[in-house]
Amino acid sequence: MSVPRTPAAPRRFAVVGSPIGHSLSPVMHRAAYAALGVEDASYDAHDVPEGHLAAFLEGPVGEDLTGLSVTMPLKREAFAIATERDATAEALGIANTLVRRADGSWRAENHDVHGIVAAIAGLGAPAPRTATVIGSGATALSAVAALAELGAHDLSLTARREAALEPLVAHARALGMRTRIEPWATRTRTLEVDAAVCALALPGAQDLARELREDPAAPRPAVLMDVLYDPWPAPVAAVLGRRGSAVASGVDMLAHQARRQVESMLPVPRAPLEPMLEAAWAALAARA
Repeated sequence: MSVPRTPAAPRRFAVVGSPIGHSLSPVMHRAAYAALGVEDASYDAHDVPEGHLAAFLEGPVGEDLTGLSVTMPLKREAFAIATERDATAEALGIANTLVRRADGSWRAENHDVHGIVAAIAGLGAPAPRTATVIGSGATALSAVAALAELGAHDLSLTARREAALEPLVAHARALGMRTRIEPWATRTRTLEVDAAVCALALPGAQDLARELREDPAAPRPAVLMDVLYDPWPAPVAAVLGRRGSAVASGVDMLAHQARRQVESMLPVPRAPLEPMLEAAWAALAARA
């Protein structure tokens, strides 16, 4: 007489941040599980406000999680919670991934840098020498590291609040990049570069796109990585794409970093990128 096999307890993963309803992480991770034939893993989304990540992880939902994708505004909190960190997270002080260790503590990882590098490299353009980051914050900081990894030596930075650029300037200089700050009022000057990353939220991106439309002679980068994706094309990507810039979307960035997250969380040697990208674009199309 055979003994019924007891199924293994499901592994629970999630994305956390606030707001979280727009996140494409659930559809991408679930698509990866389906393509890999993984049946003992679930992936959900939880709205966790700034300052509440530690309490969430100790609560009834968080205490059972095996791994997390972390979005804004929790990336510095994720870094602080961890007892082990990968080299990229350690260098930047921010993490977008938490993986539960055997002793119950957390390992922090940063795959945002990889996501930006892979998205820009996927455009097939020559390695950039000059680059720009528009905006500040965690994604902009990761963009600095990504552009340095891609080979950029000269970096321009601009943001509405110049003081917010201090961590970006410090990290760029630590990486040996020649760095200058462009005043926000003349920010379009920074676009005459090999590669630019626009890390603006939607209102700021709409303002910049309006300014670019009103100035047909404004410079354009050879390559643009626009972190926005909903709606797509994003405002700045739409203008510069029409003017000849090769454009990578926030979806490209997210899919590449999500692929690394899946590989780390499950773990598996290789996660399937194409099904993850297809699921993300299908979700966006459904929203539209």
